[in-house]
Amino acid sequence: MKELGKRIIVSVIFIPVLVLALYFEGLPLFLMFLMVSIFGAQEYIYMMRKAEIKIPWPWFALYPLSYSMWVYFPDHGMCIIWLGVFIALIEPLVNWQERESVPRLMAIVFGFVYTAMMPAMIVNIARQDHPQKILLALILMIWIVDTVAYFVGMRFGKKRNITPVSPKKSREGFIAGGLAPIIVVFILYVSGFSKIPILHMVLIGIAAGIFGQLGDLLESMLKRFCKVKDSSRLIPGHGGMLDRTDSILLAGSFLYTALTILGKAWLR
Repeated sequence: MKELGKRIIVSVIFIPVLVLALYFEGLPLFLMFLMVSIFGAQEYIYMMRKAEIKIPWPWFALYPLSYSMWVYFPDHGMCIIWLGVFIALIEPLVNWQERESVPRLMAIVFGFVYTAMMPAMIVNIARQDHPQKILLALILMIWIVDTVAYFVGMRFGKKRNITPVSPKKSREGFIAGGLAPIIVVFILYVSGFSKIPILHMVLIGIAAGIFGQLGDLLESMLKRFCKVKDSSRLIPGHGGMLDRTDSILLAGSFLYTALTILGKAWLR
């Protein structure tokens, strides 16, 4: 089957599942991002091992476990971070290797953030006091950004290699992707169609237009460092779980942080 056909079939199956989980939230949302954490952990450990950074396989279970703890005990985030770092410290202290232990420790801690903390922050957006479907709006906005950036880059992209980690990225596509949410937010605000407060819409636009694209570059950086084309072959025609959720992870974690800071500032 041709690559385009695979992509279409996968999209037809998984997009409705994703939208339903985002709409109903609760347990479906938790389970969906648990899958992101599980497969993301496996892919991350695999990529690091390709770069000869041998993260111990027990972290394949510890990352999703940490994700689950973060979702159900969000007020104890700092304790979970401390516990994760402490566990990561045990191995190099017991089995010190001069050239390998510190890089492995740093890779474990980043994997802790990337495959446990970020997915949990996204799920916890739905657990905050927001009656609107803010998370669903974020995902839809990210899709708009990706589509605009791709087609503008393909049609008008002349200045490429704007960053060494992704030589095919064009300046025109990146700028168009960043501007697209502004236009969408303006149209929704003027038309009065959106029920989401304008400040929240602005934050969603920043998350999708800037941090979503940076999330894509972040994963490109990891793949370039590990010398792999895709994080895995999990999803036919789409690569791995991290390939499909890279934009969501950074954009969603930024949005959670912004909404949390805004909520605390509002209460003062």
